[in-house]
Amino acid sequence: MMTALYEKCSPHSFSEKFFIEACDEGADAVLAIDRVSNEMTLAGRKDVPPSAVTRPVCGIMGTIRLIAGRL
Repeated sequence: MMTALYEKCSPHSFSEKFFIEACDEGADAVLAIDRVSNEMTLAGRKDVPPSAVTRPVCGIMGTIRLIAGRL
């Protein structure tokens, strides 16, 4: 399976989760991030609650936890 790279994203915030929606043509992917456990799952647009607050985004930054070794 090939990994997709999206140029346009739209963040949605909800009381339980953050949703990062891919807005490129033909995309249906939504990254759901749980606010409590920090668990990330891949969802669809139908999983974003209608009451979620949407704001513009310029980029996403984060950290990667390494299991062993150094970067």
